[in-house]
Amino acid sequence: MTDISDITPASVGHRLCAACLSKGACKLGLKCRGLDASGVVDFDIVCGPQFEGGRGVAHGGWTAATLDEMLGTVAMLHKTLTVTKSLTVEFLKPVPIGQPLKGRSWNDHKQGHRWHNVGEITLAATDVVLGRATGIFSQRNPDHFDRHQAWLKAELATASPKS
Repeated sequence: MTDISDITPASVGHRLCAACLSKGACKLGLKCRGLDASGVVDFDIVCGPQFEGGRGVAHGGWTAATLDEMLGTVAMLHKTLTVTKSLTVEFLKPVPIGQPLKGRSWNDHKQGHRWHNVGEITLAATDVVLGRATGIFSQRNPDHFDRHQAWLKAELATASPKS
């Protein structure tokens, strides 16, 4: 496994992505309750009003991003850096704004350096499944993002100006 630094604010319970690190909290509204003995990661979630799509319900982009974050957390809690290779989302019911939700994610299996993860979001009051996702996450070395920045710089240097 690739070891990663453990940046885990107590308010969130898991390592934050770069966009949320400076805030010290997950902007999507996730709070990780941890990894249980069977390898399932549990979350408390509330979708804030800034992510409203239709009246009183979450934008589908919020649902997809939240499931992506949940599935990616599985490897993080195993001290392994992964990046999303693919994500398939099922939108089963509208996700209400401001209501307590629960999330669960786990690893279904590993195939080489690929983690095949699964997760779901439920309404906390009734456990009705609102959305679920499957995803493939590729294991990466800690210098992955540094290598990406070097690639992007070289790529942009070859770009011709657009008019």
